[in-house]
Amino acid sequence: MSNSGTNYTIYLKNESSNNQNFWAFLQKPEGLPNSGVYAHSSAYLNVSPDYGAINKFDIPLQYSLGAGASNQEVGLGAQIDSSIILHANVKETWETQYATIPPYRGPSLNSEQGHQASDNSITLMTNSFDQEKNEGGKWYSNASFGIQTQVGFLGVTWSPYPNEQHVITPKFSFYISTGSFQSDKLADLTKISKKAAKIELSDFRNQEVTVTLTSSGDWIVQPGRVLERI
Repeated sequence: MSNSGTNYTIYLKNESSNNQNFWAFLQKPEGLPNSGVYAHSSAYLNVSPDYGAINKFDIPLQYSLGAGASNQEVGLGAQIDSSIILHANVKETWETQYATIPPYRGPSLNSEQGHQASDNSITLMTNSFDQEKNEGGKWYSNASFGIQTQVGFLGVTWSPYPNEQHVITPKFSFYISTGSFQSDKLADLTKISKKAAKIELSDFRNQEVTVTLTSSGDWIVQPGRVLERI
């Protein structure tokens, strides 16, 4: 998938008795480590019960890569705000350049011309940097992959190692949850997925899908835009 200017819309309906924050998360892509990868989202909307107007997430078919460095160690509950986020398309190769302290400096992120990734993947490489020295000085690098929407970022974040390469194969799949999350605070995607609505690409009809939180706390996913109450 590459940047085609295509938006996918997730309509939100709340049939519970209280206002709810609906959070959007992106499914973890293939090609990242099995552990140490955290859900990262600042995309949420507060939805009133039986709200008569429209609440929706418009999600572009456009992936992004992020990189940062700060005194915040990557882990559950960490507040991570990438210092740089850039659009990235499949078949592209990118490299992050992390600094070794001193000075305490943020990274750069550059497209590598002439280095083509596979048809459905984005390759992300890191440079050689002294991770042990940095972390001993409380300076932690972070890397992120996801989608930047008008209401916020949704994706995953991890702590990169020096001189590593990830061939990232995206999954255009999402979770909608009403848990007690905070913007840009890393969360456990495995736990989120157990009590969330999961939306696959096949669930969209005409690039639209409707997600409903019922009065019993269950989720219903329906293709297309559904206006009537379930």
